[in-house]
Amino acid sequence: MNEINQLYQKHVEHELTLSQTKENALLHKDKVEIKILAFLSDLGNVADQSQCFSFWDKYAKVDSNELKEAYINGLQMLLSVGFELHVDALKNQIELENNLSLPQQFLKVYESVLKIKTTFNFEDYQNSIEDYFSLGAKLGFSFEDILAQYQHTFR
Repeated sequence: MNEINQLYQKHVEHELTLSQTKENALLHKDKVEIKILAFLSDLGNVADQSQCFSFWDKYAKVDSNELKEAYINGLQMLLSVGFELHVDALKNQIELENNLSLPQQFLKVYESVLKIKTTFNFEDYQNSIEDYFSLGAKLGFSFEDILAQYQHTFR
């Protein structure tokens, strides 16, 4: 099983312990939309912590621990969106790097997540996951860093 799917399966187990109702078989579009909104809020927090748009403050200091924590909070919410969409498994991504700037990558994540809101399909969700992990790479986080921090969150 690939690492991204392992991470997602761990999150599904966590979600299932939180919601022990039989309603889980239904797609609740309202819940998906609310979780997308929560994710976008988390994404904004990651952007704020990264200081990538603070060109007017050349001395803005980035706290890498707070940045990583904000990123993991966003990852948790994005995985929660997948749970609401009833995603069974995630594909492993081959390449994280691209030639977008950090602000462009934030916008790409934003756009790909908003697309889920209209389509509710797996391919758009998978693209959002890949875009978010690419953002993590641009922020300087290796997949191993993300996995370790995420697993630490659920201990």
